[in-house]
Amino acid sequence: MKTFLSTASKTALAASALLGLSFMASAGVTDGINKDEVKGEITFYSNRTDLVEEGLYDRYEEEFKKLYPNVTNVKVVAFADYQGGLRPRMNTGDYGDLVLILPSVPSEQYANFYEPLNNIYTSDDVYFFDAWESDGKSYGVSMGNALEGLVYNKDILKSAGVEVPIKTLSDFFDAAEKIKAQGQIPLYINFGAQWPLQQWDKFPLVVEGNDGVYEKMLEQDKPFSGDTAYNKSLSVLKKLIADGHTEKDLITNSWEDSKNSFATGQAAMFYLGNWVIPQFIERGATSENIGFMPIPSDESGVLKAQMNHDWGYAVSKHSNNKETAKAYLKFLIEGSDFDEVAGLIPSLKSKQPALAQLNEYMSYEPVVIQTPEQSSTFIEVNNRSKIDFYSGGYIQDVMTAKDFNGALEKLDARWNRAKKRVLK
Repeated sequence: MKTFLSTASKTALAASALLGLSFMASAGVTDGINKDEVKGEITFYSNRTDLVEEGLYDRYEEEFKKLYPNVTNVKVVAFADYQGGLRPRMNTGDYGDLVLILPSVPSEQYANFYEPLNNIYTSDDVYFFDAWESDGKSYGVSMGNALEGLVYNKDILKSAGVEVPIKTLSDFFDAAEKIKAQGQIPLYINFGAQWPLQQWDKFPLVVEGNDGVYEKMLEQDKPFSGDTAYNKSLSVLKKLIADGHTEKDLITNSWEDSKNSFATGQAAMFYLGNWVIPQFIERGATSENIGFMPIPSDESGVLKAQMNHDWGYAVSKHSNNKETAKAYLKFLIEGSDFDEVAGLIPSLKSKQPALAQLNEYMSYEPVVIQTPEQSSTFIEVNNRSKIDFYSGGYIQDVMTAKDFNGALEKLDARWNRAKKRVLK
């Protein structure tokens, strides 16, 4: 099997360089921490409820305290609905010391909520360091990076006679029908959990084949009901549901149970990032039986890969213990095994990813599309439209509407009203 470093195509080599999987380490990471001020206690608001419950952050606290003996407590609070949990706290100014940057915060407002991190990292040290930049200052560091695609059970696809990689959308639907005929769930979309439906806000990038899909919506009269990447994305999901190629229960939040379904051979594929693979292994799936490939989006046979950063760590502007928060951030990025546990591509350029499935994915030589940063204009239109992109709520509404096309037209109307207010 090809690896990141041995793939010959220009596309894959470019992706390898992007991921930092070359023999040259990054520029030396400067410490930037005043160790004498690393003491006391901090609060970290996390989105990983599972890892908090499993005690991972308890272990991290012990390891962190060995490095900084004057630290007394690292309190980690997790929200299943991170935006819903953190946003009210941000309005009060009391939102802990280390947080994750909310996508709804425009870049020009970063300085109102977060501390610059240029004294501890540069773009030579970590990937996507400019993702949370404003006025030459960077306010966030990605937890890790991920490729989006089809995580699949090798045994199920083999028994169904499905060849990988699946290169066209029609072959994808055919594969789903073959798997369904075997009595298994072709694609577990986790409709009831809601948040996994954000994948269908990502799929338009793959459909479009470039990173301009969101900004393009500011110029489209019918971004949802017209001949657009978003319409294609939502139409593909609608067909999967209508054809019975997803789980039957669209009501229950079965996220945790769905991982068991994959591990026990009841579900064949998930459209998610590589971060989910370790979670399947924890439920009993063997790494050797887990495959990972790009998701097809058209009939061209050309595969496209979306790479994106995860949430961005940030230090609260209102923290009373900023130095300790920065030290803990650096520990999570450099000294912990979080990227390995979470199945992420490390943000630190000098670290190699541990996940074997990434080599399979890149061996298919996809065109890599880097998730773009949304402009302030897009964010403002989005906020005014009250369409909850990347949270799954509006997608649930559209998929369960009696009139699918009518629901898309209503989204167009909301989007266009907001656009007129912002662009007037």
